Parts: sequence; C-alpha cells; structure tokens
Amino acid sequence: MLVNVGTRVYYRAIAGGVFHCERCGGDRAYRQRTGRRWASFLGLPLFPLDRTGEHLRCVACHTCYRVELLAVPTIEQMREALLAATTAAALAMLHAGGSASQAARRQAVELITRAGSAQYGDPDLENALGGAEDTLDGPLSCGPVPGLRSAVETFAIQLEMRAREWFLSGIVQVGLADGSLSAAERDVVGTVARHLGMSQAQANDVILHAEEAAQAG
Repeated sequence: MLVNVGTRVYYRAIAGGVFHCERCGGDRAYRQRTGRRWASFLGLPLFPLDRTGEHLRCVACHTCYRVELLAVPTIEQMREALLAATTAAALAMLHAGGSASQAARRQAVELITRAGSAQYGDPDLENALGGAEDTLDGPLSCGPVPGLRSAVETFAIQLEMRAREWFLSGIVQVGLADGSLSAAERDVVGTVARHLGMSQAQANDVILHAEEAAQAG
C-alpha cells in the first residue's frame, strides 16, 4: 500500500522593497522570504520541522537570491549618490576660493546638472552656498560642506579607480575655471581624494592632467 507522506517547504514574506535584479538587469521589486519545512500527508501540512534560510525573490522574474544582494546599490541609489557627491564636492571647491567667481559658479552648475539635476541653476547654488556657510564647524582642510565625507564615501563604493579619477577631475575643473588652483583649493582636492579612497599622489596626477587639458583648451 502506497502512503503519500513527505515534506514540503512553505514560505512567507517578511519584508519587501526594490533591489537590483541581476537576471532582469535593472531595479525590480522583491520579497524577502523565510521558509519552514513541514511534514505532509496527501499534500497537507501536519507539523513543522526545521526552518530554511532567508532569501530574496524577484517579483518580476521569480529568481531567488541571497539576502547579501541587498548590499548592491540600485540604479536609483547610484544616481542619488552621484548627485549628492557631486553637489557636496563642488560646493566645497567653491568655498575654497571660487564662490565669487562667475566662471567657477557656471562650471559648478554645469557639473551638478550633468550629475542628474537638470533644473539646477544659479539660485539653487546660491541657496546651497548660504546654507553651507551657516553650518561651517571646522577648518577648510576637514571639508567645509556638511555631509561631504559621507556623500563622497557612499558614492566611491560604486566606483573603480578610473571612475574615481574622472569624478575628481570634474571637481578640479571647478577650481580651474577662474585660474590656477589656490592652496585651499588643492586642500579640497586632497580631501575629496581621500574620501574617494585615493592617495595624494593620485590626486596630484589628476590635478596635473586637468591643468594640462585646461591649458590646451
């Protein structure tokens, strides 16, 4: 006589959100699930057995992933990190010596616009500069803009070294817009470079290449 006895795993969702699904190749909704194995008879659960580990399940393609995938930033998080880091670093450079320079301000606005804030303009820059001045709490070399370190370090996690150099070069160009870099502006470049995980020698190379490009242009 055949007795239909076995086990079956039942899952329940314990959390949800948006993550980067590797199979879909983009941001997708997910469910974080945990499971428990049950002894079953004729397909009906009788009593619980051991628990299974938690996992993520893409709502779109139903692929399951380890929970550690949540550490990978979504595309939207990457865009937000780029804009936050660019804005903070550009403001830091302007505070170091170019806040009164229209050329430097235009360069900063253009950089922030390209980073994802299409409507950003000089009034926004003026407000940001004023807000940062009201909360200065340390020497220039420590980063005059609140949140500079956090914003740049968060963004740097996503970047390879060439991308970090590209980002730093954009900040250097803000300082070069009104002439040679001052000592204070070089200090800001070094500070941003450290937050990016770069050495001073690497920062100096970026400055040199940016200066050569500015002279050639």
